[in-house]
Amino acid sequence: MKKYIIILLMFQISYTVTAKEIINIAFSSEKPRIDGMITAGEWDNAYMRSQFYQTSPGNNTEPSEATEIYMMYDKTNLYLMAKCYFKDQNRLRDNHCSRDAIYTTDRCYFYFDTFYSNEKAYYLGCNANGEQADGIVLNDIDTTIDIYYVSKAQKTDYGFLLEIMLPFESIKYKCGKNVNWGFFFKRHIPDGPEEITSSKVNRENGNFYDNYAILNFETLTSDQNLKLIPALIADRSIFKDEIEVINQEDNNIQPELNIFYEPNSSMMTRLTINPDFNIIEADGLEIDVNDRFPRYYQEKRPFFIEQTNPFKTDINIFYTRQIVNPITGFKMSGSFGRTSVFALAAIDEDAPGRRFFSTGEYAERFENTGFGFASVARKYGGNGLLRGAVALRRFANLENLVFSCDGNKRFSQKVRSEFQVAASLNELENTPGNLETEKGIAAALDIDFYNGKFSINNEITAFSEDFTADLGFIDDTDQVKIENRIEYQIHADTDEDMIRYMEFASEQKIKYTFDLQDVKSRNWNLMTGAIFKNTFQFWAGLEMSMDNFFGKDYYTHFPWLNLEYEITKKIRLMTTFVDGVNIFYNYNTQSGEYGDFFKSETTLSLRPNNLLDLEFELKYHETENKYIARSYETKVKLQFHKNFWFRLIVQYIDHDMFVLNEYPKKLSVYPLFAYKPSSKTAIYLGAADNQVKVKSIASQEYLQNSTDTTYFLKISYSIDVL
Repeated sequence: MKKYIIILLMFQISYTVTAKEIINIAFSSEKPRIDGMITAGEWDNAYMRSQFYQTSPGNNTEPSEATEIYMMYDKTNLYLMAKCYFKDQNRLRDNHCSRDAIYTTDRCYFYFDTFYSNEKAYYLGCNANGEQADGIVLNDIDTTIDIYYVSKAQKTDYGFLLEIMLPFESIKYKCGKNVNWGFFFKRHIPDGPEEITSSKVNRENGNFYDNYAILNFETLTSDQNLKLIPALIADRSIFKDEIEVINQEDNNIQPELNIFYEPNSSMMTRLTINPDFNIIEADGLEIDVNDRFPRYYQEKRPFFIEQTNPFKTDINIFYTRQIVNPITGFKMSGSFGRTSVFALAAIDEDAPGRRFFSTGEYAERFENTGFGFASVARKYGGNGLLRGAVALRRFANLENLVFSCDGNKRFSQKVRSEFQVAASLNELENTPGNLETEKGIAAALDIDFYNGKFSINNEITAFSEDFTADLGFIDDTDQVKIENRIEYQIHADTDEDMIRYMEFASEQKIKYTFDLQDVKSRNWNLMTGAIFKNTFQFWAGLEMSMDNFFGKDYYTHFPWLNLEYEITKKIRLMTTFVDGVNIFYNYNTQSGEYGDFFKSETTLSLRPNNLLDLEFELKYHETENKYIARSYETKVKLQFHKNFWFRLIVQYIDHDMFVLNEYPKKLSVYPLFAYKPSSKTAIYLGAADNQVKVKSIASQEYLQNSTDTTYFLKISYSIDVL
C-alpha cells in the first residue's frame, strides 16, 4: 500500500512540475537593432509565440485580436519584440504618457521572475509610442523603480510593433548554466477593455506566479558593475513672513553623489551623499481636516524606492518617510539561493526631538539622527517564507529598537496565511536626568480564502500601549483590531458580456483596547459595484460606525456612491458622493459634536491630443456648523518627446473652520522641466512655491501670512566604471 502511495505522490509531484510550459529562449550572436522596425532576418533566430488567451473579460477564451511575441538574448542583453494586430485601427489608443502612466493606452508587458522564486518578478512595459512602464510584482504591483531599458515602437498598417532591449546589468537575476526564470506576457486593449495573456489564468488560483511559464537559458553570465552618478544642484530659497516680519534669502550650489556597486547579478549596493529631492512630485492633495489618526503617504524619493522596498507587513516598522532630510544613505539588497537580505542606513539632518519625545529636554533639541533597518528572509516548503527584521532610530544617546518576525504560507491554491510578531524597546527621559526603557509588543495574523467567486479575508492585529516604532507607521496603539471582509464576485465569460465584473461585499471592523476590556470603535460597510463594457463602473454602499472618544460612544452613518466613466478616448470622469452624520473631534472640550455631513470629490482627466495630459480634481467636505473644507488640484503634463517634458502641479486649499474661528488658505505651485538627452544625462529645472494665509473669522486679521519659494537646477551624469 505504501508503495502505491509513494508512486501516486511522485506522479502528482511530476505532474505539478511539468504542468508549466518550458520555453527555451534562443541565444543569438547577432544583435537586433532596436528601432521599432524589422529588417529581413533580424528576428529569425528568436523564440516566437502566437498562441494567446483572453483572460478578461473572457475566461481563457479566443482573443479579439492577434498577437505575436519574439525573445532572444546574448551575453549582455535580453531582446523582446511584439506585434500587436488590430482588425479595426480605430480601436488603437496611442496618446503620449508619462513613465509608468501608460495605462490609458494600448500596451504590452513582459514579466520575469528572475530567480524563479514565485514571490518577486520584474515587469517591462511599452506602448505604441515606445513609452515605458516598469516595476516589480511583490504582493502588490510596485511601480516606484525605474529599470533602464531601451524601447522603440512604431504604428503599422496592421496595428503597432514594439522592440525592447534590457541590459542584464539593469536587474538582479540567477546566473549560471541551464537557468530557469518565470515568464509571463500580457497585452492590454483599453477599448473594451480586454486583457490578453501568454498563458491561461485560473481565476481560482491564489498565486499569480503559478500562471508563469518557465523560461530556460542555456547560460547566463554575471559581471561586476560599478556606476557613479555625480550631480550638481543649484537652488535659491526665499522665505517671507508678513506677520513676524521675516525676509530670508539663501543661495546654494551643492554636489550630490550616488555610487552603485554590484559585485554580481544577485547583490546590489547603493550609497548616496547629500541627496536632493526637489524634483519629486508633490503628494496628492488630501483634505486633512478632522482626521483622528495620521495619514499615510506614499514614498516617492528615488533613493528609497529604487530596487524596491521588500518589506511590507501589517505591523509597519519600516516607513522611510520618517527619514525627512537625509545627509547620506546606504542601501544593500541581495539573494543567495533561497535566502534574501536587505539593509538600509541613513542620517537625518537636524531632526526635531518632538518627533520622538512629547516632553523633556530631548524634545527641545535638534540632532542628526541615525536610522537603520535590516531583514533576512528564507523560503521554505516551496511556497512559504520566514523573515526576521530589526529597525533602529538613534537620537543623541537615546534609541528606539524594534524586532520583528513574519512569514507567509500557502496551504492550497485557495488558502493563504500571513503572521507577524514584533517587540519594541524605547528609551525615554520621563523626568529630567532619569532615563527609562519602555517595552511594547505587537502581533498580526491574516488568513485569506479565494475560489474565483468567494473571497474571504480575516485579519487581527494587536498593539500594546507602549509599542513604539519610530522608523515605522503605527497610527494607533493600545488596541486589538479584528477585520473581516466577504466578497461574492461575478466575472464575465466572454467578450460579449455587458457586465465585465460585479461584486457584493460586507466588511466589518472592531477595535478593542489591548486588554480586551473596552470597545474603541466598530465599523460595518456594505457595498456593491460593477464594471461594464466601454469602461463605465459604479460602486455604492453604506458605512456605519461607532467611535469611542474620551470615554463616550458616538454613532455615524454614511451612504456613498462612486461613478467612473470614460466618456471618450480623451475624457474620463470620476466622482464620489457621501452623505450622512459625522462627528467633529473637539480635543479642547474632549467631546464629540454631531453634524450633518456631505462630501463630494470629482476628478476630470482630459487628453486633447497625443502630447497633452490635463487633470482637475475638486474635493469638498462639510460638517454642519463645524467646517467647510475645499481643495483644488490641477496637473498639466506636456510631453514634447519621451525624453523632454514639462509638468505643472497647482494645489489650493480654502477652508472655513468655524469651530476654530479661522479661514486658512494655502496655494502651492510646482513647475518642472525635465530633459534626458541620453540614458546617462538628466537635467531638471523647476520650482516650489507655497503661500499660506490664515485669517480670523471674527476680526478678519491675518493670523499667518507667509511665502516659501525655492528655485532649483539639477544636472546629473552617469559614469560606468566597471
